[in-house]
Amino acid sequence: MTGRHLLIEQHQFREGDFVGDHPAIDFVNTVTGWDAQPRDWIPDYAALVDWARIRGIVTEADAAHLQELANASPRAAVTALMKAKELRLAMHGLLTARADGTVPRTDDLAVVERMWRGFNSRCELAIDPLTGIQIRAGDTGLDVISMALTDTFVRLGEDFISPRLKRCAGVNCGWFFFDRSKPGRRRWCDMATCGNAAKYARHRKHHSA
Repeated sequence: MTGRHLLIEQHQFREGDFVGDHPAIDFVNTVTGWDAQPRDWIPDYAALVDWARIRGIVTEADAAHLQELANASPRAAVTALMKAKELRLAMHGLLTARADGTVPRTDDLAVVERMWRGFNSRCELAIDPLTGIQIRAGDTGLDVISMALTDTFVRLGEDFISPRLKRCAGVNCGWFFFDRSKPGRRRWCDMATCGNAAKYARHRKHHSA
């Protein structure tokens, strides 16, 4: 995937876009068509903030604050967006290596590690009476979304090698997801899209034959 061009595509995020069952995986899935012609659904920093708000990475108030920071420092917002996309590409590389059973690229791991160290150097501990001890991003400015996603990705732990972590078998997709179904035989990111498309392709092939 490294070095391939991503087409920028305007997109209105909806519930059906969050099939990964994990925030970092859903972020990787903000590019669709990884296996064919990748299309990037995050055209600018405002779109990144909006996605993070919808996905629950940041609150409404935090999203508004981040947009204010971005409006005040457009160049810094562009830099933060580039770092987020660098992280997304690295996480995709690591997930792809796991799915293919190949050795992950050291460059991909280095990107995640750099962001993770940055997060931990500025994180804060808090105690919530309901959820216990929490680690929260401290004063990370425009990079708060990337750093929060890095932390969640690293926390995958053993789930990273779980057979339940799968890549969609659909064409022009390449999305990752956790298969939470009881039998564990899910193949598609979404049956209504990739699943039905595969059924239609098989139907056409059968009748043309």
